[in-house]
Amino acid sequence: MSLTLGLVAAAILTWSCGNNQPKNEGEKPKEQQETTQANAQEAVNKGLNASFKDINGKTVSLASLKGKVVVMNFWATWCPPCIKELPSLQKLSTELANEKDIVFMAIEVDQDIEKAAQFMAKNKYTLPLFTLDSQLPEELASNSIPVTVILAKNGDIVGKQVGMMDFGSEKLKQGLIDLTKENNK
Repeated sequence: MSLTLGLVAAAILTWSCGNNQPKNEGEKPKEQQETTQANAQEAVNKGLNASFKDINGKTVSLASLKGKVVVMNFWATWCPPCIKELPSLQKLSTELANEKDIVFMAIEVDQDIEKAAQFMAKNKYTLPLFTLDSQLPEELASNSIPVTVILAKNGDIVGKQVGMMDFGSEKLKQGLIDLTKENNK
């Protein structure tokens, strides 16, 4: 999918919380070196099986989101790059609020959704907030945050960014809109 490269290219990596930092200037972390195409194909073959719980205790599975473009952002309240990118994620979510086929998920990774909800309310973020409700598939997992994963309508992983991302990119916004127009396979 050529759009995959466009979405990933639209992302701007600056830094992340975790241990995937490059050892040498110019050297990319292993997770960034690997393309997500192999992971996406593997995920399609076995299906991404994960579920998340919202602040009200409602469970949402990835299977239930098929037919939608899904933007998942894994973050924590203690993570400086996570906090730094949230305003641009909030803005993108607001700008695309009328796109019924795009779902945003702010997934807090500390399993303390109450604390995350307080943080979101304090900062006036309205992103849909979730916490893990199942084991996270390997294709979505990382040892660093923030992580953003974008799923196409058919459930394929079309982008995975480990580290901070610029959600203000017009290429990313248009790429998400374009993904809504693609047929399910």
